[in-house]
Amino acid sequence: MLGSTAKMGTGTNVQKKLIAVHDLDIPWRPADLEQRAGRIIRQGNENKQVQIFRYVTKGTFDAYSYQTLENKQKFISQIMTSKTPARKCEDVDQQALTYSEIKALCTGDERIKEKLMLENEVKELRVLAAEHRNTVFEMEDKIARFPEQEQKLTAILADLHTDREALRKLPIDPERKLPVFKITIGDVEYTDRKEAAKALEDAVLAIKYADTPVKVGSFQGFELSVTVNSNMMGGGLSACLQGAASHTTKLIESFAHNLNRLEAALYNIDGRIERTQDNLAKLRLDHAEAQKIVAEPFPQQEELDTKEQRLKVVTDELNQAAIEAKKNAPKREKTCYFERAKMKRDAARLAKKPRTPKDKAKGRGKQGIE
Repeated sequence: MLGSTAKMGTGTNVQKKLIAVHDLDIPWRPADLEQRAGRIIRQGNENKQVQIFRYVTKGTFDAYSYQTLENKQKFISQIMTSKTPARKCEDVDQQALTYSEIKALCTGDERIKEKLMLENEVKELRVLAAEHRNTVFEMEDKIARFPEQEQKLTAILADLHTDREALRKLPIDPERKLPVFKITIGDVEYTDRKEAAKALEDAVLAIKYADTPVKVGSFQGFELSVTVNSNMMGGGLSACLQGAASHTTKLIESFAHNLNRLEAALYNIDGRIERTQDNLAKLRLDHAEAQKIVAEPFPQQEELDTKEQRLKVVTDELNQAAIEAKKNAPKREKTCYFERAKMKRDAARLAKKPRTPKDKAKGRGKQGIE
C-alpha cells in the first residue's frame, strides 16, 4: 500500500497482514511518526515480528527535520512522564530556514549543520543566562528586604517570650493543668465559665460598628478586643488578646466554646514561639543562600561567549560563500513572456537603428499625402 500519514492514520485498520512499513519522508510532528508505526504495531497483526524502515539522505534537509522532531519530543515526553529535561520550550513550528541555508543543506556543506547546532545551543544558553539574571535580581530584592524582616521576626519573638513569662506567673488549676480561669468583661471579673460566656455574648452583641476592634475586657491580664468582620461571607467574629504580642483567634456562635478558643490562643504560645524561631532560621538561611547566588557569575558565560563568536564566524563565512556563488552563477538570457513586452523591445531597437535615405523619402511622401 502507498499512502500519506493523513490518509492512513487514525481509523485505518490494515494491520492484519502487514510485515513492514517504509517511511519515505520525515513528518513535522512526532505524533505523525507514532501514527505510522501504529498501523503495524498493534493487536490483530498475524506477524509476530515486523520491520520499520526510515530513509534519510546525507547532505539534505533530513538531518534538520529529525533534529526538530527530537526537540519537540523532549517537551512532549516531559509533560507525559512528569520528568523535567528542560524548563522552557518555544514553538518549534515557528522555526524556519532561509533559502541560502536550505541551499547549503542540499549542497552538503557541513558548516550549515554546525550553524544550526550553534544557533540552538546559543539560544538555550541565552535563556539560561536570562534566568540567571532574573534569579540574581530576585535574590538582590530578598537581600534588601532581609534587615527589615529579620528585625520584625526578632521583635515578635522577644514579645512572645515576654508573654510566656507572664503566663508562667499565673496560678495553675491542678485539675486542668492550666492557669486558673479568670476573665473580665467590662468592669466585672468572672471565674465561672457559664456566667463569663453569657457576659461575653452580651458584650459582643452590643458592638455597633463593624470592622473596628472594640475592647470588651481582659483575659488573664491580656486586653481583650472583638471585631465584627463585615467582609467575611456570612459575617464573622475575631478576638485579639494583646500583651507584648498580639494573639488572635476566630469566634463562633457558641460562646462557651469561644472561651476555649481564647485559652488556646494564649496557652499554645510555645508552638508559636517554635514556628517563629523556624521562620527566623529559614529567613537567615535564605539570606545566606541569596548572597551566595548574587556573588556567583553565570557559570556558562565562557561557553556562551565562545559559541557566539564561533556562530558569528560561521555565519559570515556562509554569507560570503552565498555572495561568491551569486557572482559566479552563469547569466541567463532574458526571455519575454508577454507579447507586449516583446513589441516594446522591438520598438526600442528600431528607434536606435540609423535611418537610410530611402526611409527619409518614405517619411516625406507620407507627410505630403496627409
